[in-house]
Amino acid sequence: MNRIIVVAAILFSVGACQLRTAEPVNTSERIPDEQISLGGVLADELTKTNQVGRDADKRGPVYMVTIEELQKLLEQTKSTGTDLDDTDIGERWENLNTEVTNTFESLTTQDLNAWVALNDSLLKYTQQVRFADALERVVYNPVNDVLETDQVKSFYFTRLYDRIYFNVFGSSSLHYEHTTGGVVRIVQDTDYPFDGRVSIKLELQDKRYLDLFIRIPEWANRASVTVKGVKYNVVPGQYTEIAKKWKNGDEVEIILGMRPELVSREEPTKAFSLNYGSLMLSYPGSEGKQPPVFTGTDPIQHLKFVSPVGKMPTFTFSGIQDTTLVLQPFIQQELGSNLRTSWIQVR
Repeated sequence: MNRIIVVAAILFSVGACQLRTAEPVNTSERIPDEQISLGGVLADELTKTNQVGRDADKRGPVYMVTIEELQKLLEQTKSTGTDLDDTDIGERWENLNTEVTNTFESLTTQDLNAWVALNDSLLKYTQQVRFADALERVVYNPVNDVLETDQVKSFYFTRLYDRIYFNVFGSSSLHYEHTTGGVVRIVQDTDYPFDGRVSIKLELQDKRYLDLFIRIPEWANRASVTVKGVKYNVVPGQYTEIAKKWKNGDEVEIILGMRPELVSREEPTKAFSLNYGSLMLSYPGSEGKQPPVFTGTDPIQHLKFVSPVGKMPTFTFSGIQDTTLVLQPFIQQELGSNLRTSWIQVR
């Protein structure tokens, strides 16, 4: 009888250890910076520096207390291995995300860095697309500040063993040592965020099993993911998983259905902005002048795409009386020039 009790105790102890050390299903980790290379539009942006004194920074941070509270709650959640859905962190994040979106242009440097750090932590713990969407929005909309390269590389790709997560799209490459040996190199070839077509190419010495997780943004309602003519299931706001043995030269073809999207707000003023994929469309602000006001019913009807495919997206907006606005991404703004705004007031 005592022998049975001892065996049972040992089995329980082993099981408990496994439960304590088991990693959450969707956890991923940072990849060393030297294993990631960034190119294209993002590489150009990361070389910019902002020398302009900011009114927002003079006023002080707005969201730091709330962000720090969520970060502490997340650390407690991680320490106990609790699923995020069993806490109120997700709901509180959604409310904060709405506020951050509505006041994005006036975020202080402290607010911005804290917001990025929070979403970075949430992404790695849960691998939920909404956190990657929020991070990519910051990356490609440098309203007043540009993130540091190490900040971006922290979440651009993440991995757990041979599970690779594509959290941000853009011209880039990743190399690492496969768990069974041999170097794996993965290349993103794309004009994103100006164009929604992305090609992922694998360079391998021998065939290797890899589990790729392709982010499908919440805004991508017409997305597709294809490998050798085989289409994989895609759901906006989720990752598409491709688990298979890959050989050198294999490719993943991704199409993200980019089209203009309306974003409305009630506070601090009733207004709307227009997004194109991850890009917020903006126009030069006129300090001291009356802001443009839209009095119609459907802003999208007044929007016209006027730039060549693959080039910087440029739209004209004819919904303002006696005025045609030229809308382009914040990313085209030279830091230190007249600041742009994305919001158009509604009356």
